[in-house]
Amino acid sequence: MHKYLISPAIPAALTAVAFLTAVDTAAAATLLGRLLPVLTFAAGMSVVVNLAAGAGLFGWVAARLNRAGFLFLCAISTVFLSLDTTAIMLTPLAVHLARRRGAPVAGLALAVVWIANLASLPLPVSNLTNLLALDSFPDSRAYIRAALPPGLALITLALIASLLVDAHRLRPATSPTPPPAPPPAVPAIVGITMVALLSPVPYWATSTAAAVAMAVAVGRASLTPALIPWSALSLTLALSASATAALSLGAGVEVSGVWSVAAAGALGANVVNNIPAFFVLEPAVSGPVELLALLIGVNAGAVVTPWASLATLLWADQLRRAGEPVPWRTYVACGLVLAPVAVLGATGVLLVSSP
Repeated sequence: MHKYLISPAIPAALTAVAFLTAVDTAAAATLLGRLLPVLTFAAGMSVVVNLAAGAGLFGWVAARLNRAGFLFLCAISTVFLSLDTTAIMLTPLAVHLARRRGAPVAGLALAVVWIANLASLPLPVSNLTNLLALDSFPDSRAYIRAALPPGLALITLALIASLLVDAHRLRPATSPTPPPAPPPAVPAIVGITMVALLSPVPYWATSTAAAVAMAVAVGRASLTPALIPWSALSLTLALSASATAALSLGAGVEVSGVWSVAAAGALGANVVNNIPAFFVLEPAVSGPVELLALLIGVNAGAVVTPWASLATLLWADQLRRAGEPVPWRTYVACGLVLAPVAVLGATGVLLVSSP
């Protein structure tokens, strides 16, 4: 059996779901009903972007970008394709671009993980937590209208922080010959998917259809279990089921007020992880403004500890695969400054922009 299908996270997820079912069957059914479409979306998008990368799309694009263009690509990828997509696909490209341009890898690598987390508020599909909160809004457009002002503020902060930490002047590329262009169907599918994610079509259906289309475009020989991050998805399910079980057993959290909710979200994400932190704190919030404050906390605040965001764990794994050391000391030190600035600043913008 393939190693990706025997990850210890899978039995942990099954155990957690079984325990939750024994504790509260209704809560287990509700959790699975909310989380499975989200995990299906993440799995589908992973297939799309990994197949697209194998076809040379991202390498072809990155070879034609300077530093500013790459940072913009990170932001676009996060907003439209999710922070996990950015962590998985653009971290190797950051390594590639830094080496081609003679820049330190750590600078561009930190830029990727910061943009992935901070830029993950504007659209429902930008972060799994946003998708979980979507049911509390009339529709996707209502969410986007409310989340756009603080989301743009966070994107701006992420880009500024990325430019500051990666201040090394890039030299001309040492390998001027760019890689060949991918098959035309590959960028077409990615582009259509990005547009479809803004439509009323269910996000999980869009990603599933895109995965099938991409598989047809590149050929079945490229299909392997490794295209889907089984460990990350299973860990998300395990942590979420454990948090829900804790709530069912009476371990609730009381918090009120926009500022308090945002701070609690950031703290909870860095203590456990942003997904279970959202589940634990969601029952305590009141109204869409507090809910967005919670998203600001668990999304933008999750840049201090390595386990605060699954995207951060995926980012570190990609750096290790590329043979680059993970700059954890710098990550934590900068995160202690960046997280409070991001959460406080975005929460302030939220309050000013809310009716």
